[in-house]
Formats: sequence, structure tokens, C-alpha cells
Amino acid sequence: HLSTEEINANLPPGSRLTRLAEHFLEQRSYYPMYPPPANFGMNVDVMKREAYSIPVQLDLLILPSKLASFAKDVKGGTVVINPGHLVRGTVGGTYAIVDLHPAKTDGAGGNMEQQEGTEGVKDRVRVEIRRI
Repeated sequence: HLSTEEINANLPPGSRLTRLAEHFLEQRSYYPMYPPPANFGMNVDVMKREAYSIPVQLDLLILPSKLASFAKDVKGGTVVINPGHLVRGTVGGTYAIVDLHPAKTDGAGGNMEQQEGTEGVKDRVRVEIRRI
């Protein structure tokens, strides 16, 4: 329902999915529409807002949806994956195979990627979207 709240006229092809993922990351919440739409019928308790907040910059975010499957590096260096749905009605859907290599360390337990200022996870991940 996040996509129904966004104005998406005149966007280049494929950019709508990227923008939706960016909204999710910018809101820093596992429920990025705050407050939820009135007609959605969801009661979001503001006293528990921290329970669904995202306190750190994510390296990898998997957001399955009915929209087209994709894997993209979005703003802030987060790789966002929409594997789609495994089953669509009575036919097969899509899934993702994710191969993530560990970050190099400096031997003292520190992350060399953060020290050297490299892009990070996008250089260490391979994502393949497959259809059943």
C-alpha cells in the first residue's frame, strides 16, 4: 500500500520501484507509512514506535511484493531485493538466490570497507532472480 500513496506520473521506467525502496529506507521504519492511511484499518501504537524502527544503515533489505522483481543498489549503499512471490495463483512465480561474501577485516576486528570508504555490500553481493 506504500505505492498507492505515492504520485508516480512521468517517472522513467523502473524508477518507481527504486523510489519506493528509498522511501522505506528514508523513513527508517519497518512500517514506513506513518501514520498509516485512515482507510487501511491498522492501529499503529505510537508508544511502540521504537519496536518497528530501523536504528542502523542497512546493507541488504529484502522486500517481497507483487511488483516486478528486482535487485538494486539504492541511495545510501543499501542493496534492495524484491524476489517477488514464489507462487502466483496456480502458476510458479519468482525467487532470489543471494550470494553475499563477508567484508574484509583488518585483523583487529575492524571492517576495512568502512575505513577505506569503499561502497560496501554492492561489491560483495550477487543476486539472481529466477522464475519457477
